Amino acid sequence: MQAERKIDSIARVVTLTVSGNLGDEELLRLADDLAKVPDIEPDFSLLIDLRQANGQNVTSAGVRRLVTRPLVLSAASRRAVVVPSDLGFGMARMYEMLREDRGGAARVFRDYDQARRWVATGVL
Repeated sequence: MQAERKIDSIARVVTLTVSGNLGDEELLRLADDLAKVPDIEPDFSLLIDLRQANGQNVTSAGVRRLVTRPLVLSAASRRAVVVPSDLGFGMARMYEMLREDRGGAARVFRDYDQARRWVATGVL
């Protein structure tokens, strides 16, 4: 798995573009790595682009482990995940639903531009 990170300080959005094989451990490592980036403020929003990733090894147990972790960004920050496959979309929706009661707005998208607009402005 490879992850490219772009930080837009003006829009206050961090974009993670993930490619290659993605499993539970890689998913958790993405969150750990994000927590270590000094240029990211807690009120930044997050856009995770999984269009080039193969997430067939992400399990429901891995998603549940991710949900139980403390948020890297504030609960007020928006988090968008772009996933083209049905399986990946379902796993990301599971995260979205499990996270609802814990704070931290998350939405799953199939369209990158729509996701980008939402994390930057809160408008679809």
